[in-house]
Amino acid sequence: MDLSEYGITNDSQDDAVENFMSNMFSTSNIKQNKVLPMTQSNSLNDTQISQVSSQFLTRKASHVLDGQYNPHLSLRGEYTEDKSIIFNHLQEPIKPYRFMFEKTKEKADMMDERIDFIGSLIAKEHQIEAFANPARASQEPIYAYGRICPDASEGRLNDQSVLLQLSRDVGMGKRVRLNLAKVSDYTLFPGQIVGVFGTNIRGDVFHVEQFLLPPIPKRIESEIATDRKPVEMIIASGPYTLDDDFSYQPLEDLLNKCEQDQPNVILLMGPFVSAKHPKIISGKIESLPDEIFRKRIGRKLEQFLEKSPHSHVLLLPHADDMMQPFPLYPQPPMENTTKHARLHQLSNPSQISINGHNISASNIDTLFKLGTEEISRSTEHTDRFSKLIRHILQQHTYYPMFPHAIGDSIDASQLVNIQVSWLPDILILPSQFKHFVKSVDHVVCINPGHLCKSLAAGSYSRVVLYPSTNVDEQVRVDLFKL
Repeated sequence: MDLSEYGITNDSQDDAVENFMSNMFSTSNIKQNKVLPMTQSNSLNDTQISQVSSQFLTRKASHVLDGQYNPHLSLRGEYTEDKSIIFNHLQEPIKPYRFMFEKTKEKADMMDERIDFIGSLIAKEHQIEAFANPARASQEPIYAYGRICPDASEGRLNDQSVLLQLSRDVGMGKRVRLNLAKVSDYTLFPGQIVGVFGTNIRGDVFHVEQFLLPPIPKRIESEIATDRKPVEMIIASGPYTLDDDFSYQPLEDLLNKCEQDQPNVILLMGPFVSAKHPKIISGKIESLPDEIFRKRIGRKLEQFLEKSPHSHVLLLPHADDMMQPFPLYPQPPMENTTKHARLHQLSNPSQISINGHNISASNIDTLFKLGTEEISRSTEHTDRFSKLIRHILQQHTYYPMFPHAIGDSIDASQLVNIQVSWLPDILILPSQFKHFVKSVDHVVCINPGHLCKSLAAGSYSRVVLYPSTNVDEQVRVDLFKL
């Protein structure tokens, strides 16, 4: 090849190629690098107690009472019960399933069936003989039902953008715009299934005169063990360690307190090893999540159970947990964790019975997501938290929003497993809202908060269940700041 026009002669080209080849295979020019042994740096030490955790251990006040429900009821006192607690699953634990295999048609069918199911409850509750299609022009007022949705897929709901999506049975899946000018009181959110009464004179806008809400679920009959003493229960929700280490000092502090008080039941709700922990996000960890759980949580629980021979521990997962293969909602019980006769694995959500008291727990922050999406108009002051909880009960599901909030993954094929089939005595809904306890439709609803909030201590709750059928008046709830 003639490279003279580039200033390269054939001789120089041959020499350059020869020099390149000889340098390439020569070992004399290889730079000798020293191989240094790996040393454990402070930034990568998973279990080392950080400065913030040290400050947590030396905090001035701990386990501070910060709210009560029925404070006139006494505590259980020293454990003297000679009978073990009766623990039952009211709903079969969720079995492992394949996810990310949803088909569009199957998902649409499931959502359509849910609209018709709630519509049937509305018809029975309000004694409606027949529904009509609200998308068609009608001079006379009609009854209809459907799902609330915004007019834009990415826009937020407002009083000018409310649409009603119909089922295929009522309106062939069409959507119709709602005019709310005549309604003085309402609370709406995307995904809510409601009944409507009004007119659509021109066929383009349905003028709502009244919203019809579905009834709350019925209670199931249960046999309360009245021959037993009160049950003391501790409820906490993760994270269980501060954001700058994996020492799990807050969890250890809680278990030390439980070792003193000897509660009958401890319900620990995930995340236990959170995918959102800053050290995991940045990759500054040396141990696998399973190893962290086994060494930092499993061993602590085993030690506690050995020192507390009458206590039971319940573990309920979270979608952020890295030790289980289901990063979505709902979730089967965790596997391959600590094994102990008095350690029980629960599904998320779960409906269980303790000495005849029906308890439901769902570990996804539905309350906060509902609070950011709902719109309302009211002539009277209403308690916001009670209103949000009532949405869950009326919609008969632990997650009534659709489309789902950003960051939440819900498997449409598992909607039956997140359904609120009956009214519980106690409903546990952890949320980033401040901890609270409310009585809503004779259901004691508890938000225990989170045990850790970034670099600060959080909160937990204590529940004392008396052996009575009137749980609303015979349960004491204490809210504590850790």
